[in-house]
Amino acid sequence: MFFLKSLIDVFKMIYEEGEKEYIDETPFIEMLNELFYKLDRGDITEAIYEKEERKILKKLREIREYKKNMM
Repeated sequence: MFFLKSLIDVFKMIYEEGEKEYIDETPFIEMLNELFYKLDRGDITEAIYEKEERKILKKLREIREYKKNMM
């Protein structure tokens, strides 16, 4: 019985850590900043910037929607 409770506690901790990582917007905000920096330096075209920006913003919307539904 003790083993089962310990195993459940471990899985709960893994889930909570994964959830924290999933809802962390910081990496995506940093990606947006880096993407803009690349555009500003001329390393990427406007078209590439817009395509990548849409992907990142979609992920941010998903995270914010998930957070909203958690409350």
